[in-house]
Amino acid sequence: MAVMRRILLCFVLLLAAGCARGSEEKDTILRDRLTVGVANDGPGFAAGTTNLSGFDIDLMKFLADSLGLPYAPTILTSRDRIGFLKARSANLVVSSFSITKERNDMGIDFAGPYIVSDQALLVRVGDHRITGLASVRNKSVCTVGSTTGSEVDIPGARMGTRKPTTTACTAEMDKHNADAVFNDTLILYGFLQANPGRYRVVLPGTFGQLQYYGVGFLAGHHDDCLKLNEKIRLFLREKWRGVFQTQLPQAAKAYPGGDTSKGDFESQFKPKEADITSLSCKL
Repeated sequence: MAVMRRILLCFVLLLAAGCARGSEEKDTILRDRLTVGVANDGPGFAAGTTNLSGFDIDLMKFLADSLGLPYAPTILTSRDRIGFLKARSANLVVSSFSITKERNDMGIDFAGPYIVSDQALLVRVGDHRITGLASVRNKSVCTVGSTTGSEVDIPGARMGTRKPTTTACTAEMDKHNADAVFNDTLILYGFLQANPGRYRVVLPGTFGQLQYYGVGFLAGHHDDCLKLNEKIRLFLREKWRGVFQTQLPQAAKAYPGGDTSKGDFESQFKPKEADITSLSCKL
C-alpha cells in the first residue's frame, strides 16, 4: 500500500509539473506568429502604405527572423500603443516607444533599448527666429499627444497646440499656425529627410530629456524579455550602424564625429549595455 501511495504521489507531481510547463509555454508571446504594432507615418522609423520601411521595421524583421517566427505588422498611432497591447491586438510594439516608469506602472514592460534620442525643435527652413533659450519665448510649439514630448514644458513658449501625430503638427507649422514642432530629435530628422528643403532641426538636447526606445509588451513575460534582449544585443552589434545610416541618413550626416564634444551618431544615439541592464525586463 505504501509503495502504491508513493507511485501515486510521484504521478501527481509529474502531472503538476507538466501542467506548469504547459502553462508557461502557452503564456509566451514568442510563439506561432509575432503580431507587431508599428506606425506608418514616421519617416526614418516606419513609413509607407504597402511596403513599410524604416528603423523600426528593420528591427521588427530582424527580431522575427532571428527568433524563427513569422510576423504580421499592425498599424497604430502613438496613442494606440498601450491599448493595442492590453487588448492583445498586438503582442509586441516597435514604434519609437519610450521606456518610462509611467508605462511600467500601466503594466507595460520593455526589452531594449535599441536607440536613444534627445529632443529638439523642428522649424521651417527659412525661419531663423529660434536660436537659443530666450528666443523660444512666446513662440507657438506643437506637440504630439500621448507622447513624452507633450509632457515637456518649454519655459516661455506657448504649448497649447497638441495634435495626434507629428504629421499633423508639421501641417500646422506649414500653415503658420505653429512656429515649431517639439519631439524626439531622431523623429524630427526623419521628417526633415522626407521633406527636403522644408525644415531644420534646432536646439537638440536643450529641452526635455533622453528617450530610450524599447520593444513594448504586456508585463508578465520575463523570459520572453530576456530572449528579446539577446536578439537586440545581436542587432546592436551586427546591424545597428548600417541600419541607422540607411534609414536616418540626415541624422548620421549631422553627427559626423568632427565635434569631439558630442561624437558621431553612434556615440550619440546607440544605447549601451548598461542601458539595457537598467531599463528592461522590469515586470
